[in-house]
Amino acid sequence: MDLSDSPEEAQFRAKVREWLAETVPELPWPEPARMEDKREFWSAWQRKLFEGGFAGLSWPVEYGGQGADAKLRAVFNEELDRAGAPERLNIIGEDFAGPTIVAFGTDSQKQRYLEPILQGEEIWCQLFSEPESGSDLASLRTKATKVDGGWRIQGQKIWTSRAQIADNAILLARTGGGERHRGITYFLLPMSSQGVTIRPLEHMLGEAEFNEVFLDDVFVPDDAVVGEVDGGWKVAMGTLAFERVGIATGRVNTTRAVADLIDQVKQRTGDDGAPLASNPEVRQRIADLYGRALTHYLIGQRVITGAASGEPPGPVTSIGKLYFCPLVEDIADFGLELSEFGGQFGLADDPQSADADQQRWLRLAYQARGTAIAGGSTFIQRNIVAERVLGMPRG
Repeated sequence: MDLSDSPEEAQFRAKVREWLAETVPELPWPEPARMEDKREFWSAWQRKLFEGGFAGLSWPVEYGGQGADAKLRAVFNEELDRAGAPERLNIIGEDFAGPTIVAFGTDSQKQRYLEPILQGEEIWCQLFSEPESGSDLASLRTKATKVDGGWRIQGQKIWTSRAQIADNAILLARTGGGERHRGITYFLLPMSSQGVTIRPLEHMLGEAEFNEVFLDDVFVPDDAVVGEVDGGWKVAMGTLAFERVGIATGRVNTTRAVADLIDQVKQRTGDDGAPLASNPEVRQRIADLYGRALTHYLIGQRVITGAASGEPPGPVTSIGKLYFCPLVEDIADFGLELSEFGGQFGLADDPQSADADQQRWLRLAYQARGTAIAGGSTFIQRNIVAERVLGMPRG
């Protein structure tokens, strides 16, 4: 596996870097902290991406994308991080819903939904998880009943990121046809539909990134179905494959995070006044994190190389997620240890009580714990690796 840029990738990297250097400073900084306040800022950023030809980078050209392979997309993401570009508010729309509609949707669905995603006009959320189904997605209980011209949906979803600002949702509901994986249908749901109630859930940072969503006799028309009725499990697995590639390659640039830790260590002294970098325990921990971050990068490159070759994501994405989650936790925890009292006074309800570095590591430490659940819990990923990589029998 060659990790150096090909001539095409090097040319693309230079183009992106030049464009970002001109564009990022033009945004209406600072970026708002609260999720509910981010939309206007993010929309301005998304419009610039669209106008610059960088929205939906890996989408097919005929649907407004650039047809870029996974390697070029990885280069783009690296340069976004390097330039300090804003976070992507519509990850569900651009990375999950859009590609799913491209792969499984009707022509009318593609015409209706794809361009508004790319232009930043509509934000999406994902209505999959339920209170009692956990990572066992096939046990979902939300029910869709056939009526004249469409379906009536009754149920509850939970842990829905960004539902409070979303325009549309991808939704799984049980329509009959058998147990477990059979009888599930995949819907596209406008979040403004009558009967949709959103209840924000504050997490450990005191923010409402997640939500409960209640569906009380919500009507969706027949043309909201993606794929076949009772055949939604196949469509959902396509969506989750897109999600797991993103998690496996890393939602956090771990190599850069470790480099930032090294910079902090260089600037600090221990209780004895000696440079912290001279402490053998600190040096050992930095070396451990650096080596693990490099390994994580290589795992991500393996996923990207396979995707660029047209291979399905496969179980290597589970390996990547299993490796990524504890690494990010350890990086964030070590960053907090460099702060006074382990960063415990950098509370979410008093952001001025901590410096920028301390706030960053505190936020990452909390978010990292949730990432272990997102995209399939750690236990689900272990089962996938055990069965599909190691060939172990099912328990």
